[in-house]
Amino acid sequence: MRERNPWSPLAIAVLTLVFSPLAGGVLHGLNYSRLGQGHLRRFVLARNLLAGVLLLLLATAVGRLAPPIGVSWLFAAYFYKTQERGFEACLAEGRQKGSLMVAILIALLTSLAVVVLVLPWSFF
Repeated sequence: MRERNPWSPLAIAVLTLVFSPLAGGVLHGLNYSRLGQGHLRRFVLARNLLAGVLLLLLATAVGRLAPPIGVSWLFAAYFYKTQERGFEACLAEGRQKGSLMVAILIALLTSLAVVVLVLPWSFF
């Protein structure tokens, strides 16, 4: 299996702000494998999914369809800072940035899943 180039932590942060902390959390978790830290992938992915789902449920429970933008900024900053050094090390090794097309597709699919699962619940 070939090694995939890592996504930029800045791109993950921006996609977190554009889509949601849940979508950014999925990308953040998956990016650990791309950064050569696959041993962290499952733990981080599970933690990010749990935090993102709880945040969405809380936002929906208080009558919002999305978390406040300040919360999204906190998630984006966390995702950026935790992978900044690993990404810079990959670039120093001569690796390239990963294509954002896959990252955007994953973010879109995650957002679609959120809409399908959370939107009906928000009407109760």
